[in-house]
Amino acid sequence: MDRSAIVAKTRKGEEAIQNRSHGLDRNLRYVLILIDGKTSVQQLVEEKGAVLPDVGASLRALAEQGFITIGGVGADSGDDGCIVAAGQDIPATKAALIAIAREVLGADADKIIGKLEAAPDSREGLQEVVNSCKKVVRLLIDEKKAEALMARCSTILQGL
Repeated sequence: MDRSAIVAKTRKGEEAIQNRSHGLDRNLRYVLILIDGKTSVQQLVEEKGAVLPDVGASLRALAEQGFITIGGVGADSGDDGCIVAAGQDIPATKAALIAIAREVLGADADKIIGKLEAAPDSREGLQEVVNSCKKVVRLLIDEKKAEALMARCSTILQGL
């Protein structure tokens, strides 16, 4: 995770704060409340690390679950909760792709998440794995979900 990256809430994160939805545990919710879209990972870790247990792990968990964006990844203005890339790094891209897989596939996401986590750390490698994931989803789960996954993941990869 790029420690100089700015951390921001997604629409899902804003909703979790406003409605107390998504069942976040107390520490994750507190870290989510601290995120203002102007503070870097390093600032959060240095300023709140003494008070909160492992702020870095909380940030990773929030990013993987789609509550926040890290490293130049911002919330899209569409209604689907899509995360749009803007020059992010590979780990942030993987986290965004994993969050999308969880959101689109729900309980069926585990195999796809495993493939994304094991993807090579390059744009081309990620693109190849996303294409492979689309085929797996189309064959084993649902064609509409495969198309939704591919469309949203392609948006992420375009900014890399």
